[in-house]
Amino acid sequence: MKLRNRLVAAVTGVTVVALALSFVPLYLLIRALEISDLDNALFRQATALAQHLPGTYYAGHPLDEGHADVPESIDPTPRYTAIYGPDTVLETASESFAGQAPGTLAALGLRHALPWDGVAVDLELGEARLRGVVMPTGDQGEALLYAVSKSTVEDDTTTLFELLLLIFVCAAGATALIARWLGERLARDVHSVAHVARLVAEGDLAARVGDPRVMGADETRSLATDLDHMISRLDEVVSSQRRFISHAAHELRSPLASLRGELQLALRRDRDVDEYRAALREMLSSVDALIALAEDLLRLARAQGGAPATRGRARVADVVREAVRMARGHLDDRGVTIAVPPAIDEFPVEVRGGAADLARALRNLIDNAVVHSPPGGEVRVEVVVVEGGVELAVVDQGPGIPVEDQPHIFTPFFRGAGGENHEGAGLGLAIARGLTEGSGGRLALDTRHTGGARMVLHLAFAESVPPV
Repeated sequence: MKLRNRLVAAVTGVTVVALALSFVPLYLLIRALEISDLDNALFRQATALAQHLPGTYYAGHPLDEGHADVPESIDPTPRYTAIYGPDTVLETASESFAGQAPGTLAALGLRHALPWDGVAVDLELGEARLRGVVMPTGDQGEALLYAVSKSTVEDDTTTLFELLLLIFVCAAGATALIARWLGERLARDVHSVAHVARLVAEGDLAARVGDPRVMGADETRSLATDLDHMISRLDEVVSSQRRFISHAAHELRSPLASLRGELQLALRRDRDVDEYRAALREMLSSVDALIALAEDLLRLARAQGGAPATRGRARVADVVREAVRMARGHLDDRGVTIAVPPAIDEFPVEVRGGAADLARALRNLIDNAVVHSPPGGEVRVEVVVVEGGVELAVVDQGPGIPVEDQPHIFTPFFRGAGGENHEGAGLGLAIARGLTEGSGGRLALDTRHTGGARMVLHLAFAESVPPV
C-alpha cells in the first residue's frame, strides 16, 4: 500500500474511532437526561393526581381527561391514566387509552409490590410509545398509572442522532481529505528525495534535492539537507579518488618510462660490461623510485583508512631520535644539519600513539624541511610541553609556504609553487598528517611563523590513554 493511502487510512480510522468513542456516550447521556427530566415531571404530576383520586372515581367509569406538562414541549400533551385495584387488575382508565390500557400490572412488567415512591415504565399503545409511572394511591392498595407520549424525547434524540451523524460524516470526510493532502505532500517530498537518490545511484553526483524549505515537514527537510550533504561529501570523495588515481598514475609513469627507455637502449645494440652496469644502475634507480612510491601509497592508504586512534605509548625522546636517524640520508646530499634540544635524551614524557608511526610522521616533516632548506642550512626540532600534551615542531630556513598554497599542503600529490624542482611525489605531509591523526594527535602549519616554515605536531599525554 502506498504511503499516502496508509496515511489516509490510519488518520481517518483514528478519527472515526475517536468520534465514535465521543459521540456514542454523548448521545446516550443526553437521552438518559431527557428521560430523567420526563420521569421527574411525571412523578410530580402523578403524585399530585394521586392525592385527589381517592373517592373521586368509580370502578368501570373512565377517568377524567387532561393534559400533562412535558419538558421541552410547547403544545399540550394528552395524558394517559389508569387505576389498578388491590388485585393488580385494571379497574378504570381514561378515554385516551381508547380501551387499550394494559389489563394488569404484570402486563407492564410489574410482578412485585410497588415501592412507595413508584416506578417508571415503558409501554406501547398501538404505534404510540408512552412513558409512564406507576405508584400506590389510596388506602386500599390501588395503583395509579400516569403516562404521556415519548414523542418529545424521541424527537429530540432523533434530532441529536442526526446532528451527531452529520458531524461524524463531515469530520471523517474532512479528515480523509486533509490526510490525503498531507499524504500527497509527504509522498511528493519522499519521491523527490528518492528521485535524487536514484540519480546518484546511476552516477549523477551533481543531483541535489534543492532548497529544503519547500519540503512540507521538518523531518523531510532534515532528510533532504542530510542527503544533499552526503552527496556533496561523496562527490568530494569520488573527485579525490579520481585525482589520487590520476596523480598516482602520473607519478608511476615517470620511473616506468625511464625504466622502459633504459631497457630499450640496452637491447638496441651490444654494449660492454661497464655500459651494461651503468644501464642497470639507472634501472635500479627507477625501480627504487617505484618501490618508494608504492610504499608511500600504502602508508597513505593505511593512514587515511579511518582506523581508530592508536592506544599505545611512546617516549618523546625515542620518537625524535628515531626520526632524526631515518632522515640522515637527505642530510649528506644537501649539507643540511638537524638541531635537536640538547637534553632530549633525558626528556621523560610519554605521549599517546605508536612510536614507529610518530617517528615516521616526524621524519616526513624533517625530510620536507630538508628539501626546502638552502644548502648548508639548519632544520630545528623543537619540543615544547603545552596544556594537555607535547608539541614537536620542525622549523626550516627555506622560503616558507605561500599563502595561496597553505590550505592544500596536506593534500596528496600537492607540491605547490616550485614543487616540480624537488624530489618526491608530494605524499610526505599527507602521510604525516594521517599517521598523526591515527595516533590521536594533530598536525598543522604555524601560519604566524616567519622566516621559513614551521610544522607543529601536537600529541596528547599518554596518561590520558585508558588502560588496555
